[in-house]
Amino acid sequence: MKKKILLFFIGILFGLYSLAQTKLTVHGYVQEAANGEKVVQAAVWAPYLNVGTTTNNFGYFSIRFLTDTATLVFSKTGFEEVQVFYSSNNADSIQTILFYPATIKQQTVTIKASRQIPIEQKTNLGQMTIPIAQIKAMPRFLGEADVLKAIQLLPGVQQGTEGTSGILVRGGGPDQNLVLLDGVSMYNTQHLFGIFSSFNADAIKNVEVYKGGFPARFGGRLSSVIDIVTKDGNMKEFHGEGGVGTLMSRLTLEGPIKKDKTSFLVSGRRTYFDILAQPFIKQQLEEGQKLNFGAYFYDLNLKLNHIISKKDRLYFSFFSGYDFFKLRTEEVLNQQTSTNKIRIGYGNLIGSARWNHLISNKLFVNTTVHYTSYRFLTEAAVAEKSPVDDYSFSAKYYSGIYDIGANTQFDYRPDTKHNIKFGGALMQHTFTPGTASLKTAFTNEPPIDTAFNTTKQRSWEANIYFEDDWEITDKLKINIGAHFSGFQAKTKFYPSAQPRIGLRYLLPNHWALKAGYTEMAQFIHLLTNSTTTLPTDLWVPSTDKVKPMRSRQFALGLAKTIRDGKVEASVEAYYKTMDGITEYKDGASYLNSSIDDWDTKVEQGSGIAKGIEILLQKKSGKTTGWIGYTLSKSDRVFENINFGKRFPYKYDRRHDFEITATHKFNDKWEISGNWGFSTANPVSLPTFNYNIANTGSPYSWSYYNNSVEYFNGRNGFRLLNYHRLDFGVTYSKKRKHSTRSWNLSFYNLYNKQNPFYYYIDYEYPSGNGKVKGVTLLPILPSLSYNFKF
Repeated sequence: MKKKILLFFIGILFGLYSLAQTKLTVHGYVQEAANGEKVVQAAVWAPYLNVGTTTNNFGYFSIRFLTDTATLVFSKTGFEEVQVFYSSNNADSIQTILFYPATIKQQTVTIKASRQIPIEQKTNLGQMTIPIAQIKAMPRFLGEADVLKAIQLLPGVQQGTEGTSGILVRGGGPDQNLVLLDGVSMYNTQHLFGIFSSFNADAIKNVEVYKGGFPARFGGRLSSVIDIVTKDGNMKEFHGEGGVGTLMSRLTLEGPIKKDKTSFLVSGRRTYFDILAQPFIKQQLEEGQKLNFGAYFYDLNLKLNHIISKKDRLYFSFFSGYDFFKLRTEEVLNQQTSTNKIRIGYGNLIGSARWNHLISNKLFVNTTVHYTSYRFLTEAAVAEKSPVDDYSFSAKYYSGIYDIGANTQFDYRPDTKHNIKFGGALMQHTFTPGTASLKTAFTNEPPIDTAFNTTKQRSWEANIYFEDDWEITDKLKINIGAHFSGFQAKTKFYPSAQPRIGLRYLLPNHWALKAGYTEMAQFIHLLTNSTTTLPTDLWVPSTDKVKPMRSRQFALGLAKTIRDGKVEASVEAYYKTMDGITEYKDGASYLNSSIDDWDTKVEQGSGIAKGIEILLQKKSGKTTGWIGYTLSKSDRVFENINFGKRFPYKYDRRHDFEITATHKFNDKWEISGNWGFSTANPVSLPTFNYNIANTGSPYSWSYYNNSVEYFNGRNGFRLLNYHRLDFGVTYSKKRKHSTRSWNLSFYNLYNKQNPFYYYIDYEYPSGNGKVKGVTLLPILPSLSYNFKF
């Protein structure tokens, strides 16, 4: 602990040295000319001085020089470059750089490496930006562009179960990903039991993914950070876009409330499966039967953006996403009425208010207050009425997590060699891991109305951080920092000091050697019985018995920009250890967990993940996309699981290969495709089947039902490899003030029968078993209509 604290203060001393020699400072915002939308992660590059920076999540930049003059090039994929000459005469005020969209012809022109910040100049390992235009151009699953499905195509990232949006990064679990929506964490990122993600691509401006080399400003999860920034709203004109797909429709509207001063954005989606299914359901009903069916999800994004002054801006963001299923049946037979009801609902609610302020031309501060929640409710009820007696029974189960907090982030850019960030946060978690209630009523008997596990637990979490991206020499650059956090359990306080360091050293021929070490801590756990996240999974806190999860990750890599800056190439190797991983004990589940005793039903263990990732990414031109390959291994060990022996993690895939590409022929036609291959997941299958009571006929079920399956270790078998091809084509028609497009996509184009799960099919009368797989997703075509105005 003392060494970690010493490292933190050394970083502060390095970062806050004298800056008296600075002669020229240029600072301001980069925004789109057409709508005033701030541009995130735009490159700000001084080609003749070979230094640069990027805009932050609010489009702000600040860069300082020891010279009297400098030429800056501002660029980002999809926009024309902007080149401006600055001197002490024109750089004092806040600059506004306007970006205009690049034409297809401009995008095919060779882009010199000096025009952008090359990958070899960046310090962090495992960081990647996915352009929203490319996400929208990818083949669409059931007609919808999906942010998380696009992230699944990156090396080191895997999908949990076929067809779902769950992600697993570098051997970690589904709960180890910090997903931020406008800086606020989201606990459930999926709709329809994981088939769709909760993010509407029409409302999103930027997606940044971190798999390792985490900057010190991020904390609270072990495996990844997915930083999603939504659009601010058009400051110039009223516009909209939307679409009608196979299962859902969407609409986004944005425009100025007061031109160049205040803007709004509203974006929503809703499925209509329940509406389409109603005619078919009614055809199946018999006389005396009634059925009320509903199954849909929606999400809604709202945002207000207000410019108070050149130095002050306000943002108000709101998100609501909810899944709902209900089924109510009523049948009348012989004067007896029977009613059955099932209702399931779950969703997120997020609200935040942010204030940006320019303290000086080198110090930017963002302050956020926020609320986020995830809740799950299921209800079942049965009622019978007759002339003789009445009977009713109902049960409800509820779980949830609520956060309220505030944070302040400082962005300090003293000169071209330092980019310093520091800040802190305070948050209160409220956990309700499982509240159940039962009601019964019988004729001539007293009713029962009772509730279980109604206790809530409130815990405080706080953190402070410091990081400095420091160019020591022309060849050596370092990102050094630390994240200090603490969590208050019931009676125990868990402190954590997490050092972060990343190094970049330039080798001959513009190759960059990168290395990094990261420690992370996670104070909350997700209890799950399944192979992917489901609404019934419970978020629970660390307690006096259950310790926080911790990880240590070492990474080493090479990176280079090739083909005149058009292609980025990188290779990374990592080794990660994880402690405090939590799983249910055998036989335990959410149905018998409560705030008081859930921590007695879990096991804590450790894991090791290691691998090599190779990535080639092309960001500009008519053809864009990437090729990725991952060689990895991940395992787990628990004292009371698998006899204490180490076993492969259920998502341990040795080889994983992904290729995705988009080609734009012209303004009308565009095609896209992605193909993936991965070796089989490990599964647990019995090696023997012992009959313990061979009574009755061998042709009867009881003969085999009295048997015990023997498993020779957990996850000891690997069966079929996985591969799939998706393909899509888009036709667009531009008019004077609008654009219309049709997208035809094919999921699993060559109809590969990838098993969703396996089971043992026993033959009669021999009792021999065969392994069989069940495929749920064959080739799935979809057609969607999209528009912009």
